[in-house]
Amino acid sequence: MNAGLSRRIAFRLANWPHLLLAGHLLILHGLAFGGWRSPAVSLLWMVALGLFLLWQPFVAGERRISLRQGSMLFGAVLASMLLLGPWLLLIWCGALAAAIGGRVLPTALRGERSGYLLAFGYLIAIAVLGVVPEISPVVALDPTLRGILARYMPVLLVVLLFFPARAPRRRFAETFDLFYGMLVFLVLAVFVLGALAYMLVSGVGYVESLFKTSMAIAGALLAVAWAWNPRAGFSGIGSTVSRYLLSAGMPLEQWLVQLSAESERHADPAGFLEALVRRLRKMPWVTGVSWQSGPNSGQSGELTDYSHSCKADELSVSLHFRQSPSPAMHWHAEWLLRLVVEFYLVKRQTHQLQRMGYVQAIYETGARVTHDVKNLLQSLQVLCYAANQPGDPAEVAALLGRQLPRIADRLKATLEKLQSPSLENQAQVAADSWWHGLGERYAHVSLAWHGEAAAGTTLPGGLFDSVAENLLQNALAKRQRQPGLAIAVSLVDGCLTVADDGTAVPGQLAASLFGEPVASEDGLGVGLYHAARQAEAAGYLLKLAENRQGRVVFSLSARP
Repeated sequence: MNAGLSRRIAFRLANWPHLLLAGHLLILHGLAFGGWRSPAVSLLWMVALGLFLLWQPFVAGERRISLRQGSMLFGAVLASMLLLGPWLLLIWCGALAAAIGGRVLPTALRGERSGYLLAFGYLIAIAVLGVVPEISPVVALDPTLRGILARYMPVLLVVLLFFPARAPRRRFAETFDLFYGMLVFLVLAVFVLGALAYMLVSGVGYVESLFKTSMAIAGALLAVAWAWNPRAGFSGIGSTVSRYLLSAGMPLEQWLVQLSAESERHADPAGFLEALVRRLRKMPWVTGVSWQSGPNSGQSGELTDYSHSCKADELSVSLHFRQSPSPAMHWHAEWLLRLVVEFYLVKRQTHQLQRMGYVQAIYETGARVTHDVKNLLQSLQVLCYAANQPGDPAEVAALLGRQLPRIADRLKATLEKLQSPSLENQAQVAADSWWHGLGERYAHVSLAWHGEAAAGTTLPGGLFDSVAENLLQNALAKRQRQPGLAIAVSLVDGCLTVADDGTAVPGQLAASLFGEPVASEDGLGVGLYHAARQAEAAGYLLKLAENRQGRVVFSLSARP
């Protein structure tokens, strides 16, 4: 039960960071203004370290520690108590100032930032007015002023409790900025050492030395801040430093140029990846590169225990280093490898799309040829039916003599599509000859023929044969479902139409009839889809001109 109560108390304190910080600063104040000489007051140093452990932004304060960790921590605390003195307090003030500075600058809330700035200023006051005069008797400070500061400065810590403060999430990358923390520590060290040096060299008092040193450092920081991000039309040293840190020895533009060059040079994804691995291997801070993509894998150089990997889909790329890389180098390696992975995935997707396009071309060609062969078989069935009908054998022989060569030519053109799928037979034939031949093939079927082809005009025979066969076969199949259906065929001014007086095509089916293959019992699907594509390639338009009850008209005409 006591353990549970202790845990709840630690959790409450960890969620009130300003109270912990104020308590730590109060004990540090007492030690800085002469309390470190008293053994009884020195024992408070352990309490101060405990409050700091609950407040620090790196590890959760309510977390339980193991026996080994606790032993090491107790040893460090015991060693610090034995070494407790002005120099240790001064170093501790610098480290604590760096920790506060690392949390002040990333903080977005104004009230919270103001509270940390107050604590930061109070800590600097402890260092320069309390600790430094304890280091050497040369640093002379008015005893009355020192007594007033020692007695009344802690009142400011009460004000600190009124500022808002969020409970820290204690993840290093989110709550502490190492770069700004180191900068704060170095500036404080320069301030203290500069004040002492100026006092000894110029022979002035300590307070005057503090004032002049602070003004000099403030001016220097102001100049550096202006040069870092100027407003006079040039980028400043900030962009130069950022560009150097981001490049890590290889500028971004150069790496992107290399990626683009290898992408254009290698169409195969595997060859592209191997070329990038060779380029990564040439970097001075890389000892080896390994990769794996599905069943394929490879490596180049020496593979060490220190590596950084980037994975996406089936691809995994790893960079190996001579020694453990820093977090910045991990981030840089992740960035470079992610670019490699994205380029590789785009290259692989492009390759897959090319394969899919090739397979789709084969499928569409096969489907079109299959449908053309089906139309040819239907034409042969029509001729066989006509040959079996009673009549003059000479007329039947003449019909077969005229139609069989044309069917043979159509079969030859269909087989040529298998060898050259991109080439369509667009041979022009006389319009009147084609119209007369179509009438002869369907002379035995009850159809109404209207119109006549103009003399001297031509049309693409392969296209009109394919479309006419599809439309007439679909209309005849519809007649079987709807007995007595009247079918009319006309050719007027180069426009072929097939009309019937049956039921209308359903609206959803009519909307997708020429745009995609549709399910159908006896047609009205893949045949019209391929016929529409063939007409589009030849500059013609196949459409459903009318679609109402008692009037359904399909037409094939040249595009306007």
